[in-house]
Amino acid sequence: MTVEERPQGVSARRTLLRGLALGGISVAVSACASGGSKAAGEGAATTVPAPQSTDLPKTPDGALQRLLEGNKRLLANERLHVQTLSDIRKHATGQSPYAQVFGCADSRVPVEVVFDEDFGDVFVTRTAGNVLSEPTIGTIEYGVLALNTPLIMVLGHQNCGAVKAAVDAMKDPSKLPTGALGALVSALLPAAKAAKGEDVYASALEAHVRSVVATLEGTPSLAEAIKAGKLRVVGASYDLATAKVTMY
Repeated sequence: MTVEERPQGVSARRTLLRGLALGGISVAVSACASGGSKAAGEGAATTVPAPQSTDLPKTPDGALQRLLEGNKRLLANERLHVQTLSDIRKHATGQSPYAQVFGCADSRVPVEVVFDEDFGDVFVTRTAGNVLSEPTIGTIEYGVLALNTPLIMVLGHQNCGAVKAAVDAMKDPSKLPTGALGALVSALLPAAKAAKGEDVYASALEAHVRSVVATLEGTPSLAEAIKAGKLRVVGASYDLATAKVTMY
């Protein structure tokens, strides 16, 4: 389906979603984590006044640059944002995130900390292994159509348990879990089969992240914004040991 053939239902859905956004309804599961603790052998994190919401980028390139700069600050132990109760309260009446991050549910990947961001700056969706489903795509779609986020980052991470389970099940089908967990792992099997090189787990992760990016780029409701250059979908990986984000 081309953008020109996009059914009227998409426009109606865009209007509905924007209405929901104005009402303060959120459908994404987000992981908010605070920072500022000392790392081994390092001094306390340096804090300076954080930029106001009016400074948030409005373009795909600007949004990506800000995310990566935030990760660099984390690596340098120079975070701008240390979340407080007052920050929670001032964002209670609405949200205007400048980017989306679709991450893994792993508890060691707190998106706001990874990119040194404040409450309300990033619209976050997380599932184990970055596995997509219709409701998950709908959540990401909401972030674009209702909240006007110009960037979607698909953020996998090294040593992902779900990816490892898929690679192990590819090697030995008897290791595939049963039930709903088995369905989740099965969704990662195509990436496991596409893995190459010595580090098959890292290769499978990259293959899966690239596949998710391609799926989102091919989602009809997002095609208009992508074609117009107002939306970009990118893939990246987070290293649990170093906290560094690497683009694919």
